[in-house]
Amino acid sequence: MKKSINILSKEVINQIAAGEVIQRPASIVKELIENSIDAGAKKIEIIIKDAGKTLVQLIDDGIGMNNQDATICFQKHTTSKIKNITDVMSISTMGFRGEALASISSIAKVELKTKREEDEIGTLIHIENSIMNKNLKVAISKGTSIAVKNLFFNVPARKKFLKSDRIEMKHILEVFMQLSIANCEIEFKLNDDSKTLHHLKATNLKQRIIQLFGSRYNQKILPIKEETSIVSINGFIGNPFDAKKTRGEQFLYVNNRFIKSSYLNHAVKNSMHNIITNDQHPSYFIFLSVDPKTIDVNIHPNKTEIKFEDEKSIYQILKSACKKPIGMYNITPSLDFTTEESFEIPIDIQKSTPKEPKIKINSDFNPFLEKNEQLNKKTPVSLNLDSKYPEINIINCMNIDENYGLFTFIANNSISCNLIDKKRALERIIYETTLTQLSSKKFLSQNLLYPIKLDVNISDLQIIENYRDKIEKVGYKFRTTSDKNLEITSTPTGIENNDIQDLFECFIEELKTGNINIEQNIIDKTIIKITHNKYRKSKSINSVDNKELKSIITKLLNCKTPFIGINGQPCVINIEPNIIFNN
Repeated sequence: MKKSINILSKEVINQIAAGEVIQRPASIVKELIENSIDAGAKKIEIIIKDAGKTLVQLIDDGIGMNNQDATICFQKHTTSKIKNITDVMSISTMGFRGEALASISSIAKVELKTKREEDEIGTLIHIENSIMNKNLKVAISKGTSIAVKNLFFNVPARKKFLKSDRIEMKHILEVFMQLSIANCEIEFKLNDDSKTLHHLKATNLKQRIIQLFGSRYNQKILPIKEETSIVSINGFIGNPFDAKKTRGEQFLYVNNRFIKSSYLNHAVKNSMHNIITNDQHPSYFIFLSVDPKTIDVNIHPNKTEIKFEDEKSIYQILKSACKKPIGMYNITPSLDFTTEESFEIPIDIQKSTPKEPKIKINSDFNPFLEKNEQLNKKTPVSLNLDSKYPEINIINCMNIDENYGLFTFIANNSISCNLIDKKRALERIIYETTLTQLSSKKFLSQNLLYPIKLDVNISDLQIIENYRDKIEKVGYKFRTTSDKNLEITSTPTGIENNDIQDLFECFIEELKTGNINIEQNIIDKTIIKITHNKYRKSKSINSVDNKELKSIITKLLNCKTPFIGINGQPCVINIEPNIIFNN
């Protein structure tokens, strides 16, 4: 009988494992740095060529290996960090599965040089496609040097799925920052194609943050510390009023291991719920220490996800710990009763004598809100206005109040009665006018008298540099200063100085996605900001008379998208005649 179940070869097994552990050059950087940290290194140098596709080399001054250990380390499931099942349940080291080197050697060419301090001579090993072809004695200094060359040379199908150099380098920088923050007592050096991107001297946590993200962080972060029987918390949280539109500086660690947890991220953000808006993201560098027996770090190949025994308690403790420095440093928003629209006195507080109920008109009623389904279900008239505007006859129009107007017109031999949101209509008109100017190359730039220095970290700065052509095409000009800061020297006409930080944070978020519509997204965000600025400076809609309202309606109906505001909400709602004129 012909069998249908086969035992996989060692080569296939290793390459399948490599697919789980080694996804891109950044995966190699992570595994090698973690091994060096566990080896007690005090200095770690990483050398990158072609975003790691050609070379990832790591040199450390750790304890090194003798010849026997150096030979065995490339075999599957070999590790110095686990000896029995008890060790598995109380992991305190970084790389521990014994998969990394075996996986790397199956999809790359590897050269290892290593020596212990007590040995007189070191070891040189060459391995390719999981086959060791060289094992020599060499004279080297204490520590380990491992060079991983030509990633996926024997798996071309995997190699073609690697992204561009700038995207792969972005992932390497992310891994580098994650590990260098958690190990501030170690000196790190990162070289990219013979250029030093970072040289971080051994220091404390706060100074390491400043080394990576700039001296401005000396004033932007607040210390947090909390000790409980469940978890110990320490680190720094960003000042809520410096929260950004980009998620860049968010680092959460459990037992010194970087993790990703949307649940715990929500705890941090929720601690500031009355201070920041939903689209803002605070910076944080937070370290949680828990009993290793109460967590499972072995649920994901990259070990960036963790299961907690008591996650709900940790959530509450973390939220409380983040709130404490906000209170200690008197960071709290002020409530302005003249502008706060959501502030209402609960009705049960009013103890006055009951009065006869009266009909009251709600002046804040907004028919354009989604909750008013009875009007929103009315579909606006569908018109093709590209060349047929002269056929549309606006019969009459009138202002209802400072926000809304009413107008009727004849189109396609039928009368249409419509409600218009004047603010959204004007924004739509300004937006499409500005978009037309940009499309016809009439978009002007303005040189700034004084360059604007932006608050961006080195990783985000690299992203912006990589997409310089797309950003400058819209009308921005910028330069990188000697101290690795970003200065804006020119902006599109209509952009104000206080818009720049917010806009570039939005750009960075867009650029991180690698979306093919990046340029259009940058244009849209710029034009929306210009639209808001122009609308704010335009004549107040409170004083628009019926004649001016008709002019607004005429311009709106000539827009390509006349019925939808730039915020995605309707600016015109069609009203059926039998609703208005029913006797």
